[in-house]
Formats: sequence, structure tokens, C-alpha cells
Amino acid sequence: MTGKFLIATLALLALAACDRKTPKPIVPPAAEAPESQAPTSEQTRSDAAAQAEPPAVAAPIETLADSVDWPATKLHAKIVTSKGDMLVDLYPEQAPKTVANFVQYAKDGHYDRLIIHRVVEGFVIQGGGFNKYFNERPTRDPIPYEGDNGLKNYRTTLAMARTSDPGSAAAQWFVNLRDNNEKLDHYVNDLGPRYGYAVFGRVVEGMDVADAIGVMPTGAGGPFPSEVPAETVTISRVDIIEDAQ
Repeated sequence: MTGKFLIATLALLALAACDRKTPKPIVPPAAEAPESQAPTSEQTRSDAAAQAEPPAVAAPIETLADSVDWPATKLHAKIVTSKGDMLVDLYPEQAPKTVANFVQYAKDGHYDRLIIHRVVEGFVIQGGGFNKYFNERPTRDPIPYEGDNGLKNYRTTLAMARTSDPGSAAAQWFVNLRDNNEKLDHYVNDLGPRYGYAVFGRVVEGMDVADAIGVMPTGAGGPFPSEVPAETVTISRVDIIEDAQ
């Protein structure tokens, strides 16, 4: 693995990790995410005024995922992090190779003690490649592309990171914090296919954990010049849960 970072086509630069045989997995960069909603110093109220009012309740984030009849499944994953747990439904019928790959990595302990190494507010959180020392964990060969399975990159969905090669996904995954289908979905027009990012699961409990991670301050870390959480978010493990038959 060299120290060079991949500059993806369509001006999509991202920082992530992959196995020793492939370039860095990517999803589009922070420049494509909505700008931060943090107030300026002129907008910030005094502490006394803030304490005089009850804390604001965040408005629900609208998503097309709420109108989708998601597939029934008996296979799930619990992503255990230092900020809380996320329970994920997995969709082996729609993404059989991707789900089998993720499940095997989880059962092998590949995700144990790794970190969420990339946070882009209003876009994605990404993990599955680096430990807290920013050492890349070795992976198996990449898996075939399943981004054309009909599952869309809506908020709450779990998808595979990859390089500009559509068949390069290995172990890294990301959670969509907003509806990113227009940027990340597979589609075909008269010029041919635009390869997307394979959705293979959906957060059904603990999306508040993903949202909390998604607004953490970020900066440089390890080999990455930006988008690394200033506070380390550890992935303790990923537990695979199968419903009784």
C-alpha cells in the first residue's frame, strides 16, 4: 500500500482505507455535504439567556426512507460503539455477496476495536478500516459490485465504501445521514451506467447515535488531512444477530 491518496473521477475526493491490494475506498467529499448549521459568534446568545429557555428539540430529519416498504429480513447486526449502539437490518436477498462479506468480517472480529475514521456532517459517517493508531487492518479480496440492487442511499442506510473501481469494496462501510441517493445511487442513461454505492442494510434503532457522531468536530488525524473526529469513536465490535427460524 503506498501513501498516495486516490483522486476519484467526477471530482469526488475522499479519504478512507482498503485492503493492501486496492486503492483507498471513497464516497464523495465534504464539499458536497450541506454546510454546517453552527451559529456564528454574532448569532450566539449569552449563557444566561440560553439557560432561561428550555433546550430546543431537534426537528425530525425528513427522509424518503420513511415511505419505503423495506424488505423483511431475519438477519441483523449490532454495531457497538463508544457513543452507543446501532441496530441494523441486513438484506441478504438484495445484496447477497455484500451481506455475506460484512457478516464474515464481523464474525472474524475484523471490526473489533476499529474507529469511525471519517465524519462529514449532513452526509456520512464511515468506518471499518482503521484502528485508533490509524493502522489499516488487512482485508480479503474485494467483492463484486452490487450497487444496482435497487436499494437506495437514503438516510439510515448502510452501504459499502469503494474506490473508483465499482468492484473494489472490501470491509469499509458508511451510514447515510441524509438522502444521498442523487449522489450515490446506481443509474443508467444513454451514456451508460453510473456506478453507485451498494446499500446492504439499514439502521432501524440507534440512528440518534449516528447523528450524534455526525456532528462531532473534525480535523486532521493519522494520514488524513481532514474529516477525522477530534474525539475518537471506537467500534467495540459488530454482533451478528439471526432471528430464530
